[in-house]
Amino acid sequence: MACSPRSFAIATVSRSKDGRCRLDSCLSAAASRDEQSVAVGDWLSAADHQQGAVSGVLDAADYELLHVEAPDVLPAEFKAAVRWRLKGVIDFPVEDAVIDVFDMPEQPHRAGAKKMLYVAAAQRHAIERQAQILKPAAARFDVIDIPELALRNLAALLPEAADGLIILWLTGNSAQLIGIKETTLYFARHVHLAGHDAADSAADLPDVDAIALEVQRSNDYFESQYQQVPPANLIIAPCSERSVRLAQALAKHTSMRVQSLNLECVLDLAAGLDQADPCSVLAIGAALREDPLKF
Repeated sequence: MACSPRSFAIATVSRSKDGRCRLDSCLSAAASRDEQSVAVGDWLSAADHQQGAVSGVLDAADYELLHVEAPDVLPAEFKAAVRWRLKGVIDFPVEDAVIDVFDMPEQPHRAGAKKMLYVAAAQRHAIERQAQILKPAAARFDVIDIPELALRNLAALLPEAADGLIILWLTGNSAQLIGIKETTLYFARHVHLAGHDAADSAADLPDVDAIALEVQRSNDYFESQYQQVPPANLIIAPCSERSVRLAQALAKHTSMRVQSLNLECVLDLAAGLDQADPCSVLAIGAALREDPLKF
């Protein structure tokens, strides 16, 4: 499940014996925080939605993703040791943070240096809010993930992931650029789309020049920090008329192959399912998860 202050989405995914994933169901709807509990409970109470564990995805406003050097402690003690490094760094009191860590890819130019970690610091009340929505209704409430890894789960199924790709995830007045190779998250960059909001985002294209510049910076970072050939593919999500038009515009500003995310390339879709909603994309990615953060 993925939710924002004004909407939510929840999806179910099954796997066949040959490993192919099938999107069995997906619900996306406008709802307030209070309405979400009732709607999710009603949906999960259906008999055919009681299979397996249910995972949540945090809203982008409820956490921060940072890079830190691994502390000189045992891996089991990383989270406790990292917590106090975040004091004054994150935008909310560290005492109110729920923290998890996962490894960054090795950077050849840092040979001999301490390894780097991603640190996800979430606001405790956001974790509790999702737990209150899911726990009463879910047969198994598993974990809570972050959007970057939910999108990684989807991207890793694409054939382009073998050589590396960048996902451009559009959400109203902002966007994320997420670098993936195979199943590894290499970077995540936030892009503010000035002058655009959710009300008119379907009709208007964001600042193409600004996005193209951030894409180039992302490729430069990938090449300089990891000493690898930059990704050749840029995938825009969610798939919509707007993302198709944006792909056409961005193709004039980059040598990368630009296209919209087509879920049918990697998933079997049940009839009538919509893949054009940002919240739905995250919910589907969460349903595909294998190694989520365990907040």
